Amino acid sequence: MKTLSRWLSFILFLLISLFGVFDAQPAIAKKIYALGEDALQRGDYAQAIQHFTKHLQNTPNKENGKTLTRLGYAYSQLGRYAEAISAYQDALHLEASENQSQQTRFVKAQALLGLGYIAYRQGKFDDAIQFYAKVVEQGAAGVAEAHHNLGRIYAGRGEIEKAIEAQQQAIAKDPKLANAYYHLGVLYSRKQNWREAITAYQKTAGLVPTMPNAHYQLARCYRQTGDILEAEKAMQRFRTLKRADADIQKHLEAVFSANADKKVETLRKLANIYLKYERYEKATQEFERIRKHSRLDSDIAQVSAGLGRIALEQENVTQAITHYKHAIQLGLKTTEIYHYLGIAYMQNLDGQNAIKQFQQALTLNADFPESHLMLGTLYTTNKKFKEAKKHYQRAIALAPEMAAAYHGLAYLYGQYDLNLEKAIKLARKATELSPKSAPYYNTLSWLYYKTGKYNEAETAVLKAIELAPDNPTYQEGLKEIRQRKK
Repeated sequence: MKTLSRWLSFILFLLISLFGVFDAQPAIAKKIYALGEDALQRGDYAQAIQHFTKHLQNTPNKENGKTLTRLGYAYSQLGRYAEAISAYQDALHLEASENQSQQTRFVKAQALLGLGYIAYRQGKFDDAIQFYAKVVEQGAAGVAEAHHNLGRIYAGRGEIEKAIEAQQQAIAKDPKLANAYYHLGVLYSRKQNWREAITAYQKTAGLVPTMPNAHYQLARCYRQTGDILEAEKAMQRFRTLKRADADIQKHLEAVFSANADKKVETLRKLANIYLKYERYEKATQEFERIRKHSRLDSDIAQVSAGLGRIALEQENVTQAITHYKHAIQLGLKTTEIYHYLGIAYMQNLDGQNAIKQFQQALTLNADFPESHLMLGTLYTTNKKFKEAKKHYQRAIALAPEMAAAYHGLAYLYGQYDLNLEKAIKLARKATELSPKSAPYYNTLSWLYYKTGKYNEAETAVLKAIELAPDNPTYQEGLKEIRQRKK
């Protein structure tokens, strides 16, 4: 019996081991595919090819259509067109059955779009048109992109009206296809239809605010219409974005060339550069990549802090608090961490916890003006005059160009009807430092009103209305001032 029991135990162990292996295979294949996608996102096409090729070797043939299209894309981006064509044709061959599932249609569309792209790059425009036309004929996935690419071919041939129609069809299928709006703007510019071009470029910039060329083209169109002020604004935005792109490219190259010891450091710098330029999706991707290279608490704490800042910028306050608290738990206790955690609590209407965080930030750095400003604001709300005054004055001493501190102190004096002439000087200083802030002009108007200077009050509130014409509070203020002047 003991021998039989041992054999049964051995067989059971063997079965569990085998099934464990078999169950692990799909998970391993999925991970390999994910690594390939990650490499594509980074633009590391050679590594993507390695992962996708390995994935093909570890999955049943019938499941490989999508992987083949991604492999074809990676080859095409390296200019290895023969290999790309082979991968795309293999994908089409796999999906040649009558089964027209959503996945099948998607794979076919991606393969045809890929073949169209290669034909276009090789100057075989008639072939490219045929591939894109098949995508349109299929009428499912990829139709918007096919119309867009047809539009580009027609534009290259000088068939402007056909090109415009194709881009409009692309937009009809996908109203968020920024490239279609951009090329529509180019086409309208060629026709010297500047107003339509401006509308198209504005739509592009709205969908992709970080696209430099959209702002450059807007500047050109505005100049053609004589709107020099808007032209200069657009050109300034273009210059800013170009500098950002150059900065980002420098850090991307550093990541690519970094050895294993420096990989995490370069990834963190890249993520923070994306964060600096408000590229939140890219920043999130790079912070998440750090997790794949390091499990050190110090590195994960930096990731949590970065994700906290992104969540805060995107007004996801609960998530921001969670990330910042995790960073602190892992040992990242800096002035900036506590300050931003305080802001998150403020936005979450938790003033008590916010005060604690700002006080902790000042414990680490007593000369951090932003935390003094926030404490001044919170103590004003809590009707603690002396504490609020102290922190506003300290913020001004540390950062003489901080308009919000002058405004906060002016408002504080106004609340208590103290030092009103000084309050007016402080409010004027705030408007000088931040001349486009409607609330600052409204506070200045309120202070003038309190001292009986109705003409000055009217001038200030009219400026607030000019900056924010839809604000009913300013309109009511103007009405009340004019009634007093009668």
